[in-house]
Amino acid sequence: MERSEYSFRDREREQRRLRNQAELFDPLTERAFRAAGLGAGMRVLDLGSGAGDVAMLAARLAGLDGEVVGVERDPAAVQSATARVQEAGLANVRFVQGDAQALDSVAGPFDAVVGRLVLMYLPDPAAAVARAAELVRPGGLVCCQEGDMAYEWAQPMTALWTQVRAWFLETLSRVRIPHRMGLALPATFTAAGLPAPELRLECALGAGEPLPVWGWSDVVAGLVPVMEQLGVATADEVQPDTLEQRLLTELAAAHGVVIGPPLIAAWSRKPR
Repeated sequence: MERSEYSFRDREREQRRLRNQAELFDPLTERAFRAAGLGAGMRVLDLGSGAGDVAMLAARLAGLDGEVVGVERDPAAVQSATARVQEAGLANVRFVQGDAQALDSVAGPFDAVVGRLVLMYLPDPAAAVARAAELVRPGGLVCCQEGDMAYEWAQPMTALWTQVRAWFLETLSRVRIPHRMGLALPATFTAAGLPAPELRLECALGAGEPLPVWGWSDVVAGLVPVMEQLGVATADEVQPDTLEQRLLTELAAAHGVVIGPPLIAAWSRKPR
C-alpha cells in the first residue's frame, strides 16, 4: 500500500473522529500558533484541512482583517468543512480542493502556512514544506505540528493497551506512515531550505473520571478496515464497538493515566 493513501476509509466516521480529536488538540495547537507569531491580519494557508478545525482556529487568530485558505484533497471534506465555517459565521476562511503535496490549486503570497498531523501522510514531507514555503512571502511563517505515536499511550500499559498500540504501530509501518514525524520536523524544515525551527512540545493527559480513552479508541476503530486488509488484526480481534469501554475499564481498574499523543510544533521564518 502506498504511503500517500490516507488510511482512514470511512469518510463520515473520519469527519466525526477529526472533530472529536480537535477537542483535545485545539488548545495545544492554539498555544503553538500564538508562540510562533500567528496573529491578526495574516493571510494563512492551512495544509490538509480535513474537517476544518485547524483552519477555523487560524481564522479566529487572524481575525476579520485576515484570511485563511484551507487545502483538502477530499471533495466531500471540502463541502463539509465549508458548511461548518458557514454555520460558525466565519467569513474569513474558505476551502479549496487540492493536493497538499503539490499545492497547485492555491496562489500566494501568504503570511503564514500551517498544518497539523498532515505531513505524516504525505509521500515527501520535505518537498511539501519547500513547496508551501514558496507560497509564503519573505519573512513569513511556516508552522507545522506533528505527533510522536511511538510513546507509551497510558500508564500503566496494561495488556489491552499494549496490544492495541502494537496493532496501530504495525499498521502505520505497513502503510509507510512514520511513527515519529514530530521529531523529524527539524530535519524536514532544513531539508526544505528553511532555517532550523523553534520547537514546542505539548501533550494532553487524563486521569480520574472521565478518562479520555475515546481519543485512541476512535483512531484504532477507524483503522480496522486497513488492519484487516493488511492482515494485522481482524474486526473480531479489535472489537471496535466495545473497544472504548474495554480500554476504559482496564485502565480505570489500574488507577491509570491516559497520555495523548505528544504534539511537536516546529516553526521557522522564510529568509528575506
